[in-house]
Amino acid sequence: TSWAMPSLSSWLWRLRVESVVQAWRGDLQTAQLQALRRGENLELQRLNSCQSTPLADGDWRCGWQLVRPTASDTPLINHGLGGELLLQLYPGQNLLPINGQGEAVAGGLRLTVQAKNLKTVVRSICINNTGRVRVVASEVCT
Repeated sequence: TSWAMPSLSSWLWRLRVESVVQAWRGDLQTAQLQALRRGENLELQRLNSCQSTPLADGDWRCGWQLVRPTASDTPLINHGLGGELLLQLYPGQNLLPINGQGEAVAGGLRLTVQAKNLKTVVRSICINNTGRVRVVASEVCT
């Protein structure tokens, strides 16, 4: 049992990182489709509710939500996290605007998802200036 535990722990962290990467990417695609369908601007915003101390700009470890910036009603999507993973958006931003044509307004972004306890388990979601999204098994987009 003691031989298998480190391997199992590593596998579980990989699974958590992959799950968050797929959720963020899926919610981004949903946001783009919703903006296009509605013909209005939307925003993916980070959540701050998982920690008592303020988060640094670009720190998305608490999760995200999809909102209409002109409305104060409930979010269209709410994806809360417990803060057990490190999520960092570069350059450090706390929201990702999506225009009415379904395009992420800020291109050249990278969201890095990393296990806190296992620095080798990392994935990055790369969004280039044309809006192409890809996932790489690295801290950098090359």
